[in-house]
Amino acid sequence: MFTEHGLSFLNILADLLWRYRRLAAVIIAVVFIQIFEITLLNYKYDIFTGGFLQPYAYMSLSDRLNFILLSLWFDVSFFGAIAGLWFFIADRLNKYGLIIYYNFTAVIILLVGVFLAVKFKVLSYFSDTINLQILKNLGGGSLRQALAYASNEIALFLLIAILAVVFLIFIIRSIRHHNIVIKLSAIDIQHNAYSKVFIAVFIITPVIAYFISNNDFLRYGLEKKISYKLISSALDKITDVDFDGYGIFDYPKDQAAFNVEIFPGALDIPGNGVDEDGFLGDALEPQALLDSFSQLPRKSGKHIVLIVLESARADLLTKQVNGQFVAPVIREIADKGTAIKHAYSHTGYTTSSIKAIFNRGLVSTANKTFLINFLQSVGYQASIISGQDESFGDVATEVGMKNAGVYYFDARTALDDRVFPSTEQGSLRLSEERVVKQFQAHVAEMDFTHPQFVYMNFQAAHFPYSHPHMAKRILDDLIPRSKINMENREWVASTYWNAIANADWAVGQVVESLKAKNLLDQTTIVILGDHGESLFDDGFLGHGHAINDIQTQIPLISNDPNIIADEPMGQVDVAELTVRSALGLDNHWQNPNKLVFQLVGSLSHPTLIAHVQKDGVRTLFDFRSQSVFFSDLNLWQPYDQAVTDHVNKDRVINLLR
Repeated sequence: MFTEHGLSFLNILADLLWRYRRLAAVIIAVVFIQIFEITLLNYKYDIFTGGFLQPYAYMSLSDRLNFILLSLWFDVSFFGAIAGLWFFIADRLNKYGLIIYYNFTAVIILLVGVFLAVKFKVLSYFSDTINLQILKNLGGGSLRQALAYASNEIALFLLIAILAVVFLIFIIRSIRHHNIVIKLSAIDIQHNAYSKVFIAVFIITPVIAYFISNNDFLRYGLEKKISYKLISSALDKITDVDFDGYGIFDYPKDQAAFNVEIFPGALDIPGNGVDEDGFLGDALEPQALLDSFSQLPRKSGKHIVLIVLESARADLLTKQVNGQFVAPVIREIADKGTAIKHAYSHTGYTTSSIKAIFNRGLVSTANKTFLINFLQSVGYQASIISGQDESFGDVATEVGMKNAGVYYFDARTALDDRVFPSTEQGSLRLSEERVVKQFQAHVAEMDFTHPQFVYMNFQAAHFPYSHPHMAKRILDDLIPRSKINMENREWVASTYWNAIANADWAVGQVVESLKAKNLLDQTTIVILGDHGESLFDDGFLGHGHAINDIQTQIPLISNDPNIIADEPMGQVDVAELTVRSALGLDNHWQNPNKLVFQLVGSLSHPTLIAHVQKDGVRTLFDFRSQSVFFSDLNLWQPYDQAVTDHVNKDRVINLLR
């Protein structure tokens, strides 16, 4: 009797699986993907337990069930659509049987496994603001190298995915003679059940996606999933009818879907009667200011050496490793000259930082004289000696490095001396020894009867903080790229500080070369960073994805002891500070109300913007959540609440105006 009931049950099961066999293939793939992805989401974001810096967590049983069910829905929707295409092609090719089902399942699991490996390896370095540019920076400008960094994790996930597929095939082969498998192998291309489910999903999914887009709590976790992010992004693109980059399914939403001029983060053009960014009405016409360079005397002064240190943190002056200061040369310059306490980059990217330094603004405008143009106009001869490719991001042409008469040497002009094999723009680097050698050779040929301006760039502290021939100045073992992770953060930091020690050595060689020519007292030296660098201090590695002191506060040091800076200094101020020092002019910066503007993203599509005050207090606006952060209060507030708060509203208005 038991055997008859058992056979009857198997026949019923076979009939059900035969009727819904394509849906079953999707569900099997989704189950494996759910296990992988949700495990990683909880590991990375503590979505079920709550964790550091995580604003939401699904801690109650109902919250967890809601999240998992919605997660399943979007996975079935997304991978079901892929399956529909797969089965359509199989039907057209007259392919049938079990092979098309477990081939689909195997391919999907393997591809998603590799993608998750890459995604979560990269996110172990960076925050959620990561984009293609940051990924390329991770690989020294090369996506191929970026993937190489994740090779261990890719191999692990690939192994797990392969084991899952092998297990699935083993089970299927074990039961291949059962009625279920025989039934599934039958030729029948009618799949009405699958079609009905697909149509229902096609109709219902956009409704659910729109609901989630308006729910911060649910959106927080689901937007980190492959399926939801791709579906919501696709729906957002479809509803972007005015082609301004924003629709109604992502966040923030386009509040004017049929007006291309109005979208989140748009530049608000003053006085045109249109509130392009949706905040505070139409922008007010800013007060026209005289270019401060126009008020400087048209004369030359001391020679100038402007040195930019890649990824230099503000704490390099005080940092010690094994009881040894990492930057003794720069410390001595600061002790005899000036170290500005509150100096900041405006962005976390090298190209925009260099442009801000030379062009004195985040946007190049005709009413501001560029540094090189000014210096050449008053008789300076200009030289560029850089360890990076200054053509990257069109820096060289936009800031005047390619002006007539400028001596030009960078990593692109010395390809054979690069420290890494790649010749991509963002990857090219020269060693500090090579840059110093070029400086020394050029100094021997320069005519110092004319005032000289020399810009130098040392790339020592660029990720991965070492190269094959880097000197080990403060530790014996430099961390390999493959070992860079949170668990090895102390080793990562020590390797970074060794790189800074190499940059400091290079600065020392520049100083010694000037001394040898009896030029040091006749030269203004200014040293600064292009941006800071997070060394897992805040849980992340790198720069350009957050606005905080670690990633944006920079060293700003001069050998001029007469500088007084009692205000926050941005990179747009460096040119004037340098020229005033070289000309022996008053160099006092004492505006207590001054604010330094910072951003992540671009001016046309910002992700984060901020103002930083004299004492390091920040007001930060996040365009994704439309919320404001007050660093001194350690408080996030929704925009609508912050802009009506009588205590802090002026800070919000000043930032968004």
